[in-house]
Amino acid sequence: MSISFRTGYTPGILGWMTQTQTQYYAALVNFGLPFECTVASGLVEFAPRASEPGNLLLTAWDGTHPVGSIVIDAGTTPPARLRWFVVDPAWQGRRVGTTLLRQALSFADIHHERLWLTTIVELDAAIHLYQVHGFRMTAEHDDATWGPVMREQTWQRDRTHQI
Repeated sequence: MSISFRTGYTPGILGWMTQTQTQYYAALVNFGLPFECTVASGLVEFAPRASEPGNLLLTAWDGTHPVGSIVIDAGTTPPARLRWFVVDPAWQGRRVGTTLLRQALSFADIHHERLWLTTIVELDAAIHLYQVHGFRMTAEHDDATWGPVMREQTWQRDRTHQI
């Protein structure tokens, strides 16, 4: 089946995003309740602002089933933040993530001078995508916010980068 993309809120999408992020990171690096609570509360805070200028909630769908998501959150202190980028593991490696990221960056290039994001070093495929699309690492440190100590990185991308 072909993938379609939707912008904005769809009933149930916040729960799907929270569940998919939490299950993925629990399996990968043993993140648990603190991580799930932070994702859920962040999405609850963002959702009412999703349709405001400069914000984007973009999801990928296989028919009626979500398979990926990405957010551009203008509500953070400038610059805007790329958040909650996740693809269902069954759909990874099928260019869903690349397409989500490219669409989000096209949107961001219209609305923002700069984007930033955080990630962990274990996410090789995501880091590769960020590098290919013009992000550069600006900080790196150990962090135990989610339980196990992880090497967290901050990445930044200026609008002037052409993809």
